Amino acid sequence: MISRAADYLNQAGATYRGIVRHERCLIGYEPDESGHQPTVCHTRIWRLLGWLGGLTGSLVTAREQLLKGDPNSLCHRIDGSVPPHKARSQERLATLETARQLLLIAPQWEQRFDRPFFPQFATRAGFG
Repeated sequence: MISRAADYLNQAGATYRGIVRHERCLIGYEPDESGHQPTVCHTRIWRLLGWLGGLTGSLVTAREQLLKGDPNSLCHRIDGSVPPHKARSQERLATLETARQLLLIAPQWEQRFDRPFFPQFATRAGFG
């Protein structure tokens, strides 16, 4: 889901409903014992981006650790801009921009520290 959320933010024409599709089919979860395969609702991406956008503490901590490990890092210059039409309010636009910055910093953090950014660091740093 994180890659779908990143695709939504990185593709100017992407929509929440379109991003949960593969070509013309809805993406789904693994089928249960009865064979029923639930599909991913477009609001899942909306909620995930809202959660990611709220992890400002994790973003700040990740930047600090990257800069401490490599003072020449350009992580503080990562642009999180998102097309304005993707948000109905300035508050939501700021949330999406924070989410995009976090998604762009995560691969740098993982490469530097050889550990996954999600879920442990992202959530622990937010409560530290």
